[in-house]
Amino acid sequence: MIPEKVQELLRTQHGLATRAQLRHCGLTEAALAWRLRTQWRLVLPRVVSTGRGRLSERQRLIAAMLFADGDAVVTSFAAAAWHGVTAAVPGGPVHLLVPPSRGLASTGFVVVRRTVRPDERPFRRGGLTVASRARAVADAARDAAAPDLARALVIEAAQRGIVRLDDLRHELEAGPRQGSRLLRNAVQDAEAGAWSVPEAHLGRLCRSSRVLPEMWLNPDLVAHDGTCLPRPDGWFDDVALAIQVHSREHHDGPDTWDDTVMADGLLGEYGVAVVPVTPRRIARAPDVVLRRIERCYENARRRPRPEVSALPVGHGVVSSSSGR
Repeated sequence: MIPEKVQELLRTQHGLATRAQLRHCGLTEAALAWRLRTQWRLVLPRVVSTGRGRLSERQRLIAAMLFADGDAVVTSFAAAAWHGVTAAVPGGPVHLLVPPSRGLASTGFVVVRRTVRPDERPFRRGGLTVASRARAVADAARDAAAPDLARALVIEAAQRGIVRLDDLRHELEAGPRQGSRLLRNAVQDAEAGAWSVPEAHLGRLCRSSRVLPEMWLNPDLVAHDGTCLPRPDGWFDDVALAIQVHSREHHDGPDTWDDTVMADGLLGEYGVAVVPVTPRRIARAPDVVLRRIERCYENARRRPRPEVSALPVGHGVVSSSSGR
């Protein structure tokens, strides 16, 4: 029979507890040993689970905190996912921030990271201590296996209002050098106005041109008669040229495709030339895409500029190397 205090502890901690907690609540070593042989298991050193199945994400976080048994903070991907960033796919290692003096070592699915810069505003909920949004996203971007993953984390978090770009910039400057290039590039793309990874690639591609002037990302457009026009992914204001990144990911049905066609058509009705590109083409043949945009830009310079006003969103300007 499991003592009532043990049952209450396990209910509170989602079926998890340390050996010390179980003993403190009245479970004998013999009873614990029998349970571990027949029903329970160790999921981390000193951490017991009452189930044999796969741990849920919340259980993994609780188990990591129980293993740390002290002043630890969940950060990186697990923390970013906890804050709602979908690009931070859960299920990977649980990263813990601990003070330099802790003698804790990484084990199992737990990665221990010592820091002399503790998070000043962690979230504490139901036995969990999770890094602040900016710290979590910044650490995840630094830990990303590829630049596009870092961009996806930062851009999503910024676009959905989970973090402020100013806070990410602070984390970039105040944090460690390791992985800072990934985070820096991602923050710069978000600051430039990119709303997606393909848009970030478009911005960097156009920046490399010696022909193109500055490109605005996602500006607001208003026609001469006051009509609000669809917002283009990229915009060359001197010639009123729109660049649209058409992705299958965002065309998951006939309605969304129809909306895209109608939007491009409305721009055309007001004399705006539209250059459609795809993420795959940008990735696989960037030179071809850039030459096409440059040709369309040169053609647009030869016609009268349509009466369309544009206002860049925030600092949504990407300057080319030509400095024009």
